[in-house]
Amino acid sequence: MRIEKFVAPAATVAVFLLPSAAGAYTNTVPTLVYSFTYSAKQDISAKDSANPAEDYGNAGAFAAAGSGTSHYSGSLTDKGTMTVGILAKQSDGGLIVSISEAGEQTRRAPAATCVVYGNTRVICDPNKTVYSEEYTLLRFLGPNFVDPNNIDAKRHWQITQNSPNLNITADYVIGATTTSDVQVSEARKIHQFGGGSLTTDVQTKIGYDMSRALPTTVNEYVTQRHDNGVVGTSTTIYQTTLQLVSDSMAKT
Repeated sequence: MRIEKFVAPAATVAVFLLPSAAGAYTNTVPTLVYSFTYSAKQDISAKDSANPAEDYGNAGAFAAAGSGTSHYSGSLTDKGTMTVGILAKQSDGGLIVSISEAGEQTRRAPAATCVVYGNTRVICDPNKTVYSEEYTLLRFLGPNFVDPNNIDAKRHWQITQNSPNLNITADYVIGATTTSDVQVSEARKIHQFGGGSLTTDVQTKIGYDMSRALPTTVNEYVTQRHDNGVVGTSTTIYQTTLQLVSDSMAKT
């Protein structure tokens, strides 16, 4: 079984924090706890050989094991909790957080320090493990993720993040705002260039508490297709659900 790593929605690069902020994650830090479920299912079609000439025997006939396409599949699932500590706010509007994951099976990672922004950009310590489902949560934790100033007459806004090797376009639509609890839908497309074509389609439903400026539920469905040309192709389906179960900042 081989499950390819999901491309993070935002580039992960080094983040430089003051030692006091990086080490401030203690029991007194405002803390959010989410329960999560995660699943990944991958199907691979791989050519026996990238070079057709290798599929011929010495006599010019096809080799018995060559010229075919092999199919592989694999899956994994897990569930558990994620813990987010709110450390500090930067002068550029980014929120410094610490996130850790405790899965029942394999998805386990110690606390990593990240900076999150309202435009869904996420920057994490490159020396720490941050799983794709943690990025799912992180990109909705930035201040002003739901910003009334960015919402048009059709209750929609768009975020784009493009670079020479990565294009990201995300469209958001917000539901009724008669209470502080709103529903936001996300349609996100990621296209990565180099090493074959990697295309990711993300459909997400977000329950968002405007009064606390944080997501309370997230349901994400991801389809990722990797085309390696003559080498083969793969399709991976990821599903992540998140639910807020504890908020130390909530009023009792």
